[in-house]
Amino acid sequence: MIIDMQRPALIASAALRVMHPQLYWASVATHLELGCWSRDQGLVDMHNLLKYWASVYTGASIMCNQQSPEHRDPKCPPEAFDILTCIGNYQHAVMKLTNLGIELAYDPGVLVSYSGRLVRHGIDVKDGDRIVWAWFLRDSVHNYARTPRSDYARYHPVNINEHNLAKYNQADFAIYGRL
Repeated sequence: MIIDMQRPALIASAALRVMHPQLYWASVATHLELGCWSRDQGLVDMHNLLKYWASVYTGASIMCNQQSPEHRDPKCPPEAFDILTCIGNYQHAVMKLTNLGIELAYDPGVLVSYSGRLVRHGIDVKDGDRIVWAWFLRDSVHNYARTPRSDYARYHPVNINEHNLAKYNQADFAIYGRL
């Protein structure tokens, strides 16, 4: 199962690397620390699974055909960005970011990112089949690994000609093979 999740995990991780690089690298440090800790503790299964966990996110939830009433995610760090993607055969889905006063057309294939702790959010879908991938971070995991907290993301205009944004690959995770 964990290998089947690698492609969506890498897409979510690449999106976070572009949107919030400091949080991305803090999350990489957390995973490396957990890998070293699991090795040192002799937790062979955990250590081996971490080698295949291709996401910088500490958790994922996969939901099928579920309504999502408006809520916040109190266990997530406030500066973190959750990423949700939805696939399926449905129409007229709306994602509500209530305290921001935003309603988004949540069509199949759309990726949405926001602070799940700060932004009250919910999804309203009437009919159809859908699968939602929700990628999130847990404060407790970063605290346990003693990785520094990142700052909140800041907006910086980007000149695409000056940045090679497509440079992302799984090389960031190659160090797991040496743990």
